[in-house]
Amino acid sequence: MSAVSVLLTEKIKDIIKKTQGVEVKDLVLEHPANEKFGDFATSIAMSLAKKVEKDPWEIAQEIAGELKGADLSFESSKDHYPIFSSIEAVKPGFVNLTLSEEWLKEQITEVLEAGDKYGSSNVGQNKNIIIEYSQPNPNKPMHIGHARNNFLGSSLAQILKFVGYNVTKMNYMNDWGTHICKSMLMYQKYGNDEEPNKKSDHLVGDFYIMYEKEHGKNPESLETELAEMFKKMESGDAKTLEIWKKITEWAYKGWEETYKDENVSFDTWVYQSNYTKAGKEIVGLAIKKGIAKKDKSGAVIAKLEKYGMPDKVMLRSDGTSIYITQDTQLAKDNYEKYNFDKRIYVVDSRQSDYFRQLFKVLELLGFEWAKKLYHLAYGWVSLPEGAMSSRTGAVVNADDVFKKLNNLERDEVRNSIKEVENLDTTSRNLALAAFRYGILKIDSRQDIVFDYAKVTKFEGNTGPYLMYTYARAKSILEKAGIGEKDLEFSLKKYESIKMTDKELALVRAVYKFPEVVIEAANGFAPHVVANYLYETAQRFNSFYADTPVLNAKGDVRSCREGLVKCLSVVMKNGLGLLGIKVVEKM
Repeated sequence: MSAVSVLLTEKIKDIIKKTQGVEVKDLVLEHPANEKFGDFATSIAMSLAKKVEKDPWEIAQEIAGELKGADLSFESSKDHYPIFSSIEAVKPGFVNLTLSEEWLKEQITEVLEAGDKYGSSNVGQNKNIIIEYSQPNPNKPMHIGHARNNFLGSSLAQILKFVGYNVTKMNYMNDWGTHICKSMLMYQKYGNDEEPNKKSDHLVGDFYIMYEKEHGKNPESLETELAEMFKKMESGDAKTLEIWKKITEWAYKGWEETYKDENVSFDTWVYQSNYTKAGKEIVGLAIKKGIAKKDKSGAVIAKLEKYGMPDKVMLRSDGTSIYITQDTQLAKDNYEKYNFDKRIYVVDSRQSDYFRQLFKVLELLGFEWAKKLYHLAYGWVSLPEGAMSSRTGAVVNADDVFKKLNNLERDEVRNSIKEVENLDTTSRNLALAAFRYGILKIDSRQDIVFDYAKVTKFEGNTGPYLMYTYARAKSILEKAGIGEKDLEFSLKKYESIKMTDKELALVRAVYKFPEVVIEAANGFAPHVVANYLYETAQRFNSFYADTPVLNAKGDVRSCREGLVKCLSVVMKNGLGLLGIKVVEKM
C-alpha cells in the first residue's frame, strides 16, 4: 500500500469507530476502473449496513462528511496542500475520493528524486526467500517451456529483491536417474567417443531422441539395458560415471549460452546426485514415524490417501531413488542453511499433485517449516501449430526461438527505424523483450500459445512496443538537452500550471507503480507488472500524440519534460523487473 493508502485506510477506520461504534479490521480501498469516479473508492458502508442496522447511503455520507473535515494534507516546500480535491458519497453506499492536482504533481518530484529506486520498498524486511527455477534435465537442450520457467523465476526474484526480500536464486539439476541414462546409453553404444561438433547440449539431445526411436523398435531389451546402467551409476561404477559426467557437463556448457541469451542467472546450483544417500536416510525416518511402509515388492510407499491424495512411492523396490527421495532432504537442508521464510518451487502445473504429496510428507515428518513451501505452478506453452514432445524430437527449443526472434526483430528494425547505431545489439535486446514480455504478460496459471507474429511488432501489447515507448521518451529528453542529468522539479514552481487530462492520466499511472510492484510481489505474479507497463505506455503515447512537449513554452514545457522523465524512469525500472534490457535509442 502507498503512504496515502495507509493514511486513508487508518483515517476511515477511526471515523467508522467514531460514527458507527464498531471496529473494522480489514478495509478494502480500490482504484476505480473508470477514473471519473475518483482515484480511491471504498464500499465499506455496504459491508457495515446490516451490522449497524443503517442504510449504507447514510453511512457513506457520514464517512465522507468526516473525511472532508479531517486534515488530509501534505507538505511541500514548507507549504501545505490538500491530498484530495473531491470526497463524496455515492449511492448505494460508496465513498469516492479524487486526488488533488497538487498531490499528483508532487509525485513527479518523488519519481525524479528516487530514480532507479522508484517503486522499491522494504516491505520484505530482508526476509529470506529461495526461488528454485529452471531445473532442466541435463539430457537435452532447453525448450520454450523451460523459457517460461526461467522468465517467471528470474523476474519474480527481481521483483522480490526490489521490495526488500533477501532472495536466493536456485537451479536444481535433475542429474540423476534413468532419464539421464537414456542419452548416456546411446552415447555408449553409438557415440564412438566423439566430441561435440555443435552446441553441446544439442548433441546430448540427439542421443536422447535416438533412445526414444530405438525404444520404439525394441522396448524390453532397451529398458533392461537402461535399468542395468542406472544400477551401475548407483553402485559407483567408474566407467558409467565417466560417461555421466561427460554427458551432463556437455549439457551445462550448452545451457550457458541459452541462459545468457535469456538474461537468466542463479546464485547457486544444486545437484540431485548429491542427495541420493541422504534422501534414503530421510525415507528411513518416514518408515520409523509410520508415514511410509514397505510393500510386498520392497518399495517404500508414503500412505497419503487419508489426506485426500494418492499414496506416493518414496523408494523403488530395487532400492534406487526417485525425485521425492532427494527433494525431502533438499528442503530440510535448505531450511537449515538459509532459514527461509518462503521456498518457492517454479514448476509447471502438471506437477501440482507431486508437490502436494511432497509438502504433506514433510509436514507429517514434523517439520514446521513445511508450511513455508509454495509451488508456483504455470501452464503449458505451445505454438500455433500444436504441442511439443521431447521424445519424438518435435520440440521447439529455446535457442531456435531466440534465433528466430532475433532475425524477425532485425527485419522490424530495418523496416521501422531509419537509423540504428548498433543493429546487432538493438535486435538482440528487442528479441529478448519480445520473448520475455510475450510470456510474462500472461498470468502464469494460463496456458500460452506463443505466436511469433504477435510478439515481435512495434505496436500492440508487445515487448518491442514498450521498448519503443521508452526510447521515444528518451529521444524527447535528449532533444530537450536533458539526457541523464538531474531534472529539477518542484510543486512550488509548477503549482499554477493547469495540467491537461492526458497529463493527469499519465501521472495517475506513474504514481501507482510502487503499489503494482508490491501487488506483483505478494501474488508472485510478474504479469501484474507487465500489464501495468502496457497500460502506462498507452497513456504516454496518447499524451505524446495530443500534448506538445518541445513546442510548449516556458514552465509548461519544463513541467511536461519532468513528466516525460518520470515515464522513462517507470518504464526502465518496470522492464528491468521483467528482466528486459532497455534500448536507449531506436
